[in-house]
Amino acid sequence: MASPEQKAEHNRLAQARWRERHAMKRFAAQQISNAILRRQWTDETIAELASALTSVLNSGGIVALRRALKPKTPKERAAIQKETFRQEQALWLREHPGQTAKDFRRLSIEDLTAWRKPKAEAALAAERRGWERDPPGQEWPEHLCGLSDAEYVAYASVLRRKATARP
Repeated sequence: MASPEQKAEHNRLAQARWRERHAMKRFAAQQISNAILRRQWTDETIAELASALTSVLNSGGIVALRRALKPKTPKERAAIQKETFRQEQALWLREHPGQTAKDFRRLSIEDLTAWRKPKAEAALAAERRGWERDPPGQEWPEHLCGLSDAEYVAYASVLRRKATARP
């Protein structure tokens, strides 16, 4: 059985290792942030970013990142577009009982746009309310390109919370 002094020493060393590990992660995160925010990206910037990401991500994370960065093939884009169409058609059919998929495909672009517009406006209004509610009094940005880095991070966190709040 270890003495209290040995336990205290073990805890102290474990805490020091933990602090060192997390200090390195914070440093890597700062390097990533600095590299991303540069106005011009050179080969050296990309190498620095890759090095910092390698120090933070495990091999599974690197594989997932590579997969996410890989451009979509025409086949993948077509599959995404087909799935989006299918979801939109299912929503339209739920809102229009007695109508068929054939009726949906017969809709003109103007009719489809008129159906989509109130949904888009409602989604934007909900997003605005969420933004203004958290933190209270936060002014809604007209265009996202005008956000500061901190505001964009806050905006992204509002979107994440909104996405996880859905059933």
